[in-house]
Amino acid sequence: MFPIRATILNTSQPTPWYRQFWPWFIIALPATAVIASLYTVYIAVLNQPTMVEDNYYQQGLSINERIKQDQQASYLMLQANLSFSEQTRQVNVYLSGNHKPLKNLILTITGVGDQKLDRSYKLKAVNNQLFSTELDELPEGRFHISLEPSHREWRLLAETRLPRQQSLTLLSNTDIKPVSRPDTDEGMLTPINE
Repeated sequence: MFPIRATILNTSQPTPWYRQFWPWFIIALPATAVIASLYTVYIAVLNQPTMVEDNYYQQGLSINERIKQDQQASYLMLQANLSFSEQTRQVNVYLSGNHKPLKNLILTITGVGDQKLDRSYKLKAVNNQLFSTELDELPEGRFHISLEPSHREWRLLAETRLPRQQSLTLLSNTDIKPVSRPDTDEGMLTPINE
């Protein structure tokens, strides 16, 4: 006779899905995307942009006022030389032109792209042409600088990098002439439009 072979059946249980590699690998891909998107939302809420203007309509209405200020500064032939002193921690402004005697001037330093860097100083008259005030620590970077009297009849403008060692000349927006810039072939400096 033929010997009878006994077949042994595999009675061991298969491992459950949660103990296998591939299901967790497939779940991990979308889970990573969800975690990354939540982190992106967290960063966006924490670092809200400051360049967006809330009151754009009011700013649009004030354009004519700024043009009048620039024209008045040009008509009065105003020019200011601004110097920052790190040692004495002062800013001095020498104002030339046909201006009325003034008690003070307002110097506004506006950070390009970051409102957190904005500063405003009230300069007191030393004499009819020299104005001065003490400084707190100046930020570093690129800035728009505006100088105007408290009655805001005129304004003078400049754009610069701070800190700087040399004096800076502020002109009316209508007096700013195109100058060639060494960092670009055609780059012409245009009047500052706010």
